[in-house]
Amino acid sequence: MELQGSIFYLFAEALPVVYTESYNFSTRHGSLVFLILAAGTLLSLLPRLYDVHITKVRARQQESPEPEDKLFGFLLAAPLLAISLWWFAGSVPPYLSISPAVSMIPLLPIGFVVVEFDYVLSGYLTDIYATRAASATAAMCFLRAILSGVFPLFGRQMFEGLGANNATFILAGLATMFCGVAEVFRRHGKAIRHRSRVAEETGEEMTTVHC
Repeated sequence: MELQGSIFYLFAEALPVVYTESYNFSTRHGSLVFLILAAGTLLSLLPRLYDVHITKVRARQQESPEPEDKLFGFLLAAPLLAISLWWFAGSVPPYLSISPAVSMIPLLPIGFVVVEFDYVLSGYLTDIYATRAASATAAMCFLRAILSGVFPLFGRQMFEGLGANNATFILAGLATMFCGVAEVFRRHGKAIRHRSRVAEETGEEMTTVHC
């Protein structure tokens, strides 16, 4: 999941190039598109309302919440990222020469996706490993730091060399492949968790504490 969310680091590095070269925006105006991404992060409030609803339903049924209950945002964000990248890739010059506003629309859900991946992954790891969550999140943060440092090194060159369309098509293809990860977690997330010796031990420890 972290690799899936880290696609954004590469995309964000090259995003101003698309608008300065394809639409002749100034550097300042090209950078303003990040405000659309920022606005998209606010959409992350909507899945949180769903999480609250599921928690209340579990409580009424006198059931304990499952870590997989929080995967709704991830299951939504994975295909949304793929769709948004395909849209962006097909709506910028030279593939299609229309208003830049059309290519800006998918930036809104991409902003949502960036926040959602980080939130869901962190919450899921914490729920699974509980008292051992620090070790799991440390690995996640290390991978995120490596990817966020490496991707910008070639993001701009990739978009300048391949062109905005081809470069984004590649990212969209990767995002589409990663949708399979979301489907695996949807179908088998609980079974995978139960196969983890550490997760089961943590669950037993937490049950003992609550008892």
